[in-house]
Amino acid sequence: MSLSVRRVLRNVLVIAAVLIGGFVLFLLASGAKGFAVTSDSMAPRFSRGDVVFVRRVNFEDLATGDIVSAEFPDKDGVFTHRIVEIDAEKRQIRTRGDHTLSEDPLPTDEAHIIGRLWFTLPYVGFLAIGLQNRTLIYILLGVAITLILVRIVLSNRKRKSRGV
Repeated sequence: MSLSVRRVLRNVLVIAAVLIGGFVLFLLASGAKGFAVTSDSMAPRFSRGDVVFVRRVNFEDLATGDIVSAEFPDKDGVFTHRIVEIDAEKRQIRTRGDHTLSEDPLPTDEAHIIGRLWFTLPYVGFLAIGLQNRTLIYILLGVAITLILVRIVLSNRKRKSRGV
């Protein structure tokens, strides 16, 4: 690989790292939380593999039609659905996925509401979803180790050919 191609690749990687780092700092400063979409219950608004970012909101500021992320009552996961009803007295909301015909079976208490939708990034969630798959992690680890070993072998051959 020529020196100029290496420089370009290195510069692209540095720029990508700076942009990603800046984005993470932006999210931390804003208090946003991101969640990968794992179903099509909100299609066409969100698709599987999108990432939704939510920010904390006061219960009084919620309105019918808002999209919120909330914990399941057993705290065994998170869902992102649209508010279809608000019970201010009980401090609960009723939700429904845009792609589903019926409301979610249980109301969501205020304590389980994580935040209201701020923005989304399409397709970025596939990485998070994929990293939950052990087979994919092992494949990526194997590819990384193979690339490192190939680099070491090629460096040793290059040194030997120069007589070092």
